[in-house]
Amino acid sequence: MPGRVEGKVAFISGAARGQGRAHALRLAQEGADVIAFDAVAPVPSQGAPAASPEDLTETVRLVEALDRRIIARQADSRDLAALTRLVDDGVAEFGRLDIIVANAGVTAPQPWNQISTQDFRDVLDINVTGTWNAAVAGAQHIIDGGRGGSIILISS
Repeated sequence: MPGRVEGKVAFISGAARGQGRAHALRLAQEGADVIAFDAVAPVPSQGAPAASPEDLTETVRLVEALDRRIIARQADSRDLAALTRLVDDGVAEFGRLDIIVANAGVTAPQPWNQISTQDFRDVLDINVTGTWNAAVAGAQHIIDGGRGGSIILISS
């Protein structure tokens, strides 16, 4: 059913499951096409089991079942070059970018005084730098489109 974002395109990080999948499905229900990615690989400091390639494939299936288009890839939010390539490919395919949902994130599940330096770096790199990378990878496309847009930074 067409809705508030009919004909728009959304770029979503962490889209293989959970909140990221929910954002992809809701935006697709409202009429948007989707450019999506997820690391689908374990991060040692991650507080939950990692999403799998099958999870990302299921997100694709669910978006397509809503009669919307989706480009989805395995990518790590810490890799700006990979995100930029994905967004560029998505814009080449769909013709525009209107929405960025920077959703990917991890948490160190240990008590604060047991978090290793590497775990802390992973959390910062994914939750802060990865969020920045998702915004940077797509923001210029939104600006160049001249239609306005939204950059949504999610945290849980």
